[in-house]
Amino acid sequence: MGPEGNKRLTAAVGLTLVVLTGVELLTLLLGLQRFLSWHVFVGFVLLPPLGLKLASTGWRFMRYYARNEAYRLEGPPQLAMRMLAPLLVAATVFLFGSGIAMGFVHGAGLTVARRVHGPAAAAWTILLGVHALVYLPRALRSARVAIALATIVAGALAGMATLPVDHDWLHLPPKHEHDRGHG
Repeated sequence: MGPEGNKRLTAAVGLTLVVLTGVELLTLLLGLQRFLSWHVFVGFVLLPPLGLKLASTGWRFMRYYARNEAYRLEGPPQLAMRMLAPLLVAATVFLFGSGIAMGFVHGAGLTVARRVHGPAAAAWTILLGVHALVYLPRALRSARVAIALATIVAGALAGMATLPVDHDWLHLPPKHEHDRGHG
């Protein structure tokens, strides 16, 4: 893949991650105990786009430092972003690794995963926030299709969020029964 295609892919996946991360943060703001199943669900939904983002940025890194002419012409990432990248990747591994571990380990392993998850989440959120603020304008220019994708993802998440209450909507009493109680 050439630099332009890689840039569009990275931007599209990045915008998708911004939307999904927003939903994940919303589960925290609304109350993790109440929305824990959604928090876990969205966490797992984040895994494939995260993998793709790491792969696309890793590809650019590899091609640039292997002196591929097309990637060299694009120039290096900003120095601050090059310094931030290893920290963001490490925070990503610790956050999602500990999150996955919580579903599969018990005893001391679960205790360690829980102790790692909170601080890793705080570090990841800060690092991702800086990363997103720097790259969001470029991502929006590079990935118009990603905006449509992000709205589809947001709509799908909103639709899934209604599943717990869809029974109420689907089983409304007939109009005459509903009106009797408001006489």
